[in-house]
Amino acid sequence: MVHREEKRMGQDATPTTTPGWLLEAGEYVCKRKKPTGGFSATPRLPPTIQDTYHGLRILTCLAQQGLTPCRHDDGPVLDYLSQARPAAEHSAKVTFQRFASLKLAGGEVPVAASLAFVRRRLGETEELEERYYCCRLLREIVGQADPEFRWFPQGTAAWSFRTATELWMLLTLAHGQAPGTQDLAGWLRQCQTYDGGFGFFPGTTSFMENGYDCLRALHLLGSTPRDREGCRAFILACHNRTGGFARKGGATAFLSSTWQAIASLELLADSTG
Repeated sequence: MVHREEKRMGQDATPTTTPGWLLEAGEYVCKRKKPTGGFSATPRLPPTIQDTYHGLRILTCLAQQGLTPCRHDDGPVLDYLSQARPAAEHSAKVTFQRFASLKLAGGEVPVAASLAFVRRRLGETEELEERYYCCRLLREIVGQADPEFRWFPQGTAAWSFRTATELWMLLTLAHGQAPGTQDLAGWLRQCQTYDGGFGFFPGTTSFMENGYDCLRALHLLGSTPRDREGCRAFILACHNRTGGFARKGGATAFLSSTWQAIASLELLADSTG
């Protein structure tokens, strides 16, 4: 696909240009917005909380750049989110995505229910992913300090990780304060592969989600990829004819990988290494 440069969409456009892939990504997400509320993986499937979260993240990012690819009406989205199953029945990840979607759509986040969920879930599990999303729910959505909570899982070394995603989660829990005894940025840089993307850990196959987590972690550590242009090329090669981005070139596009691609390209643009 040719990545052309075009004028910005929307009546409030300024005389700057926007990459064609970003305009096409806006069209891609709008086709997955359901008239009855929420977003779906394909135009014919029912909405999910995960797709709604990523769809709203994409549209919010586009709006910040003056792009309005489709009519914005948060009412149906709020109705869809309000009808979802109680938070207690969801994982911490889905609960975070639901309440984050509420916030993105201009709804009121249930603070008391969020705090109750975090306290209950932290008492139920030591799983890193659950504790990570509980942490993000409290910090990003509720906006509350977290001195009363123990985030790091018990039973293992605090900085024991297998994948770049696990390292990103640990760095988030620690507010980016990594131990000085480990070259974590160096390890993350070694995750970059010959095609410019990033693997789960050094020597593994590259996928979009790995690159997003590696770039976020490197940014938090004040570092950059070994090959920034190669990384950008890998991401753009995942853009396909649907307008969205896939986990890997030639694969199917998803709202999640499209959001990860857009956010990753922003991180690359902001990096100074």
